[in-house]
Amino acid sequence: MKIRKATTKDISGIIDLYTILFSDMAKLQPGYFKVAKQDDEFIRMIIENEDSDILIAYDTKIIGLALVQKQKTPPYNCLVEHNFAYLMDFVVEPVFRNKGIGKKLIESVKKWALEKDCKYIELNVLSQNDKAIALYKAMDFDEEMKTMRMKL
Repeated sequence: MKIRKATTKDISGIIDLYTILFSDMAKLQPGYFKVAKQDDEFIRMIIENEDSDILIAYDTKIIGLALVQKQKTPPYNCLVEHNFAYLMDFVVEPVFRNKGIGKKLIESVKKWALEKDCKYIELNVLSQNDKAIALYKAMDFDEEMKTMRMKL
């Protein structure tokens, strides 16, 4: 298994993994997420943008991905200005989970973030996704904020 930056030739395999990701999210929060197909143009835009990448784990096919973007803090007077890496999407094909692939992808994201002069990596995770939360904690992520929703 190797990890590299995705190219536009990888779009089909990336879409397959997004279908798995969206399905997993729909199972965890069916009132908010649904099974869907990721848009080809969205993937192409991320790949071609200099401040974002999709890092892929592959063997004979793509088996995992991490979509990461370099972002800057919003222009609020109360915030210390800095760059950070936002881990927007992260998924490993189910049959390859619990084999260290997620850890290797996160290490690759960390290397990417350091090369982009980012201060930290930030992500959001569904509160019901216990396995992902355990992985992130094992990789030294700390909880910094909670998102709350009030149903109407």
